[in-house]
Order: sequence, then C-alpha cells, then structure tokens
Amino acid sequence: MKVKSLLAILIVLLLAACGPIIGSGMVASNGVKDFTVVEGQLTDLQAGSRILIVAPFAITPESFYICRGEDASVFVDAFNETGLFSADFHMEDRFEDNSALIDKLKKQNPAEIQSKLQLQKAPQYLLTGTVLRRETVAAPAKGVIMKAAYRLEFFDLSTDKTTVIEIDVQDMFQACIRTAVKEMTKRIAG
Repeated sequence: MKVKSLLAILIVLLLAACGPIIGSGMVASNGVKDFTVVEGQLTDLQAGSRILIVAPFAITPESFYICRGEDASVFVDAFNETGLFSADFHMEDRFEDNSALIDKLKKQNPAEIQSKLQLQKAPQYLLTGTVLRRETVAAPAKGVIMKAAYRLEFFDLSTDKTTVIEIDVQDMFQACIRTAVKEMTKRIAG
C-alpha cells in the first residue's frame, strides 16, 4: 500500500513538473532572430534624434493586430525609455489606411509637422512600420511568447533619405518590442 501511494505521488509530481520544464525550454530561445538593414545605412540614424511614429503600423496576411496602434505606441515607450530616440506618436484614424497621411507628412518640413500636430519639438525622422509576421504561443507556467517580425522605415525629413530595418524577434508577449529596441540601441548607439 505504501509503495502504491508513494508511486502515485511520484507520478503526480512528475506530471506537474512537465509544464514548467516545457515552458522553460520554450523561452530559452527568446531574443532577436534576425536584424537586417534592407535600405539605407544604419549610420544615417543618430541616437537621441527626435522621431514621429505614425500609427497604426500596416499588417500583412501573416500578421494581425493585437490592438490597432499598440505596436507603434510600445515602440514610442521603448525608444523613450532606452533614450535611443525621443519619440512622439500620431494616429489620426485607427480604422483607415494611413498611407495618404504618411505621403503628406513626407512632403512637409519638420516645422510644419510640429505646428500641424502640436508637437513640443520638430521631428527629425518620420517612422512608419509594418508587422510582417506575428504568432503567439502559450509557454506552460511561463506566459505567452510572441514571435514577430517588423519592418521599420525611418524617413529623414531634412534629407529625404530612407533607412529600412527588418527585425525578427521572439520574446515574452509584453517584452517583444523592448527586446527589438534593445538590439537597435546596441547597433545604433554602440
């Protein structure tokens, strides 16, 4: 009887440990998977510059919105927290295509954008983005892991130069964009 009880307890403990073990294995590979400069030069982006992020980011058939405008908003917070850029956020209509607005802003000078959008300082760059891919999966006993790939287009408002970065990242849902920004900080600010 004691052996059967001990064996039953041992089996229950082993089964209970499977979730945390599997979850730990799943998060072990978190981090930036790929970082590519698709267009322009990374050296054209100066740490500490003022940027205006236009939301919502575009999506592809392989991605989806968590909440329209959330990706851009979290990038603003992460840039400001790390000090990589001084970022502002603008979203006119969360349900409309914002490509016409982006084209219009690219034709304006920084002072006009500052005045029109009532920003404290004139932006040096306009940042738009596309969520290329996104998937989420539950890691037992750890939380939700998000795998996402972003295309970030930095448009220099004074020189009309464009720098496009594609970054593929996997991390806990709430830390995914911050992980991408930490990698950008290492590569841009040194």
